[in-house]
Amino acid sequence: MAVLLIQMKLAVLRHSMTGRRAAQMVTGALTGLALAGGLIVLAGRDYPLASLPFDLLGVGFALWTAGWLLGPALFGGGDETLRPEHFSLLSFTPRRLAAGLAGAAFVGVAPLVTFVAFSALVVVAVKAGLGGAATAVGVLAVVLQLVVCVLASRLVTAVLGQVMRSKAGAALAALVSAAILAGLHSSWVLSPLVQTALRTGFPDPFSAWVVALPSGWGLVAVRAAGQGQWPTVAAALAGLAALGVVCWYGWAALLKRRLTTRRASGRPVRVASGGWATGPVTAVAARELRTWSRDLLRFHYLVFALCYALAFCLLPLVIDAPIFLPWTGAVFALWVAAISANLYGEDGTELWGKMMVPGAARYDVRGRQLAWLLVTAPPTLVLTAAMVVFTGELGLWPWLAALVPALLGGGAGVTVLVSVLRPVPMTDPHRRGGNLLENGTDFAQVLLVLILTAATAAPAYFAVRLGPVWAGPVMGLVGGATLAWLLGRLAATRLESSAPELLLHLRTGVSPKRRRPAPALDLGRPHPPKPDLRLDKLGLDLAPMGRRAYVIASLTLCWVPLVAQGIVPALMLTTGQVTRSWFLALHLPQHLQWPTIIAMIALGLVLLTTGLGIGLYYLATSRRDSIEPDGGP
Repeated sequence: MAVLLIQMKLAVLRHSMTGRRAAQMVTGALTGLALAGGLIVLAGRDYPLASLPFDLLGVGFALWTAGWLLGPALFGGGDETLRPEHFSLLSFTPRRLAAGLAGAAFVGVAPLVTFVAFSALVVVAVKAGLGGAATAVGVLAVVLQLVVCVLASRLVTAVLGQVMRSKAGAALAALVSAAILAGLHSSWVLSPLVQTALRTGFPDPFSAWVVALPSGWGLVAVRAAGQGQWPTVAAALAGLAALGVVCWYGWAALLKRRLTTRRASGRPVRVASGGWATGPVTAVAARELRTWSRDLLRFHYLVFALCYALAFCLLPLVIDAPIFLPWTGAVFALWVAAISANLYGEDGTELWGKMMVPGAARYDVRGRQLAWLLVTAPPTLVLTAAMVVFTGELGLWPWLAALVPALLGGGAGVTVLVSVLRPVPMTDPHRRGGNLLENGTDFAQVLLVLILTAATAAPAYFAVRLGPVWAGPVMGLVGGATLAWLLGRLAATRLESSAPELLLHLRTGVSPKRRRPAPALDLGRPHPPKPDLRLDKLGLDLAPMGRRAYVIASLTLCWVPLVAQGIVPALMLTTGQVTRSWFLALHLPQHLQWPTIIAMIALGLVLLTTGLGIGLYYLATSRRDSIEPDGGP
């Protein structure tokens, strides 16, 4: 069974290694190998303290294992190359099917890269001179830790898929995703603590927790083997083996539940339709409000935005920097706009019904804008007022009164415009499975809306910065209302003119290409030989790979100069709450601080815009080239 499913997965991977997918896999493999090489280098270095290699590797293994466990909550439902539903009509017991799928789960780029990363256990045993026995134990620990990571990832993905069948589960999954992402974006908070630990060593309680986690049991086994403590070695390795068996049994049980229970309905308690929906715009708004309440995917996204805003603005309190607290509402509004960037893509082919009603596009766009404001504005205003009162930063009211209305109005316009211009096709709501994690997120679309929505607040920002005290709030209100109306009008016009093409895109997943006349044949000249397209078919064209590598690197690193070295110190200087930490500008003389901040923000914007632009162009060209001209073979 396992051999058969492994052969099936290899066949799927072999036939899918073309074009964009191949570039993604190769780029991901190279990125993973770079990180794995970092762990190996970490294991082979000399340290002033004998305990530092084990502590640092314990942290590295814990982060790597966390990536396996929590990655599906951020990036989708894990590897679904072979879906269990494909075998639901066959006479396989759940455990037998789970055994076969478990064997196939170890085939792929991610397990191979993880195996390379965990080989740091062998390197540290050799480097520390623990002997051949410790090296052999390290090899066995590498295999067991890989088994635990893969099976635990499958178990966590299955648990989240079952949990997210209810609103409480969707909220819990959103909390986990928001905490992870906010922690990554606020990693600068931990920089002083890490620097201190590298000089003086980690505290004893921290070291104890690192080795107590299952990700550190392999290190415990290697160190104990070097010291001749064989009962500890046996206990650590047996613990890894037992944990792998438990994860497999749990996954098999949830696999049976997945194949024998109906999909999530997402039905909440019935609510009244509302007597205020008396016109076409308010009727659409009422429908959208019910969708925000009943659709588990929308509800999950909304809770994610709220949890992210709270986590991101509260985490700097660890170093006694409440700089972000007054801006919690603004961060929430930005993320609600980002997660609302695919309104038409989430509805799917339901667009067909709107096409049948003349003039429905304008009412639909305006109704979606009204519903978005009703969902976003009240929490934004409450969070802003509560955090200002809590921190006592009443002097920020001109900034907040200007930027918050601008962001709300800009978000109401940008979301519908991007959703019409660049929708991401998704499975229709009535055909989605119970696992909401299968509906992946297009991060290029999210980043695009974040940038555009933040840019809509630029006039209000300069009005506060350069004008009288009343100019900012007036510009925020007028500019936000104007952008909401203007961008909504553009979205409605676009929807009316391209509704059939948009429906085709949502139904098939590819954009229609304009028909081009076939080039005239020149019979007097010999045709040039056809180029060798084998490299392109294998996805090994270096140009797309290089572009994709630049996109990944720029979108990953741009937040360091833009936010950590630009926006954060700028806010500190503006409010007077300065915490130097690792901010470069705050360590420079006063006359160089603002120029350095501006240079960092400019560098971050260049990386962000170029990476996003190249990424969007690459996606557009790859979709365009996927359709043959004139319907030819």
